[in-house]
Amino acid sequence: MDRVSVFARRQRIRNLEQWTLYAILTESFFLALWPTVAAAAVMFGVITWFLRKQIDSRYKMISLPFDVPVALFLLIGAVSVFLSSARSAELIYNYCTMVGMYGLTYLIVGQTIRTPAQVKQMAQALFAAAILVVLWGFFQFLFGIDTADIKWTDPEVFPELRKRVFSTLENPNVLAGYLDVFICLALGLLARAEQRSQKIILIVLIMMFAACLAMTYSRGAFLTLAVVFAAYGALKDWRILILFAAVTGLIAYNDATFTHRILSSFTGSDSSGSVRVGIWVSTIAMISDHPFAGIGWGAYQFVYPQYNYYIADPNIIIYHAHNLYLHHAAEIGIVGALAFFWYFFGTMFMSLALNSNERYLKGTSALTKFAEELFARSAFLKYISELGNVVNEKLSLFADGILNLFGRKKPPLKIKRTRRSDVIHNEEMNFSEHTRKKFAKEKVTSIDEIAVGGEKISVKSVQINSDDSKETPLVDWDDVTKVDDDKFLGGLKLGIGLAFLSMALNGLTDNLLFNIPSSMLMWQLGALGAAIHSQGGSSFEKNNFAGDN
Repeated sequence: MDRVSVFARRQRIRNLEQWTLYAILTESFFLALWPTVAAAAVMFGVITWFLRKQIDSRYKMISLPFDVPVALFLLIGAVSVFLSSARSAELIYNYCTMVGMYGLTYLIVGQTIRTPAQVKQMAQALFAAAILVVLWGFFQFLFGIDTADIKWTDPEVFPELRKRVFSTLENPNVLAGYLDVFICLALGLLARAEQRSQKIILIVLIMMFAACLAMTYSRGAFLTLAVVFAAYGALKDWRILILFAAVTGLIAYNDATFTHRILSSFTGSDSSGSVRVGIWVSTIAMISDHPFAGIGWGAYQFVYPQYNYYIADPNIIIYHAHNLYLHHAAEIGIVGALAFFWYFFGTMFMSLALNSNERYLKGTSALTKFAEELFARSAFLKYISELGNVVNEKLSLFADGILNLFGRKKPPLKIKRTRRSDVIHNEEMNFSEHTRKKFAKEKVTSIDEIAVGGEKISVKSVQINSDDSKETPLVDWDDVTKVDDDKFLGGLKLGIGLAFLSMALNGLTDNLLFNIPSSMLMWQLGALGAAIHSQGGSSFEKNNFAGDN
């Protein structure tokens, strides 16, 4: 093969790799803005990835941590469709357009993202889209649409609540879950950021997302975020609690309806809680009747009328179980649900680094050591024991966080040793006339004698007033772009873990993964976290996080 053909082949490989990356970035940006474009980008990315794999003999697929449960979930989901009593072309189409897209997204993201630069590009696309979603939510709130007729709230309990923003995501609760995810991602990056400017920008983003979250008036999403911030603040950094309390207090002070809405979660004054309980009872009956194969992926709305024990109105369609765990167990059976939760919670614990081999303490407490030895074969209980280590360490270092709230640490002083031959004596200093006049105008603060090389010399301490000194700007844009790869990857991975935790908590009262943008975002983040973990390990070493570029 001549040099021209080799060069052309390598150029085609690079082009295909870039096109696959562009497809991923397009999906990330348009996922919440225009899902159809995002789906088309996934298909294009799969084609370019496959072509590259065929012509690049050096390309090797990597094994991600949760390939097995993902494959089981995809397979069992397909079987449930063909065994469903409500089997129809619509179920097959639903499976292909949703679960198929999940698998393809997981494939191209996990097999393409190989370098820190690619991770940053994907994160930038996701956050850019999230900012546009928030801005559109602000527009809805300011120039508003009346949502009272849609029955998203109980009008008897909240007669004044006629405006709940949903931006581009069709439902306020779905938007709230989406914002929870990005607040968690920003929180993870904030925890690892070192530059002052970066911290300020991330705090501003968190406040923007939180303000839009308040405009959704979603109780479950807000309480979920409160739990995440409280847990992270207690275990990692108590200053996060101050940030959350400040933002929450500001929102509550300016919106009494928001406060009333949140407090109603603990009084049970509206009908949403009893409706959910009725749906859960019906879903449990579905699971008991179809424990293995389930009722079929996407068949919930068709099967639910047979188990309608609470909502008697046949015109009301119940699309999902308002509970992530019951919904999956009902549609794809207990085994399929366990496969999905293996992937879901495995990704969460992996991203939170609770299954890392690193030791957070020099020593391990006797109780934790006993628990590790007793439950060595249980991965879940091992995570719990590692969590105990984190709690012990962070509580012992609690006082260290009091100083320099979100401040920048000063670098240690570097002292250079001076040899005798390097000493410049005062008689050897030949200053210019301009320099002598400048120093003559300055204020002499002290005159001391110091020993240098066995001789004593006089030293004048002079206070120099420079006219060139400038105040440090609040946000230094040069610092914003200086992002350390290890810190960024560590922060993003932590944010992914917190985001999965928020989805898990939101899943107790709602199935936000029923929505296509929310569920696709979950699979994107899961594949991204797996890629970071597989390529960089728990220490995020830059040398190991290298692909075939």
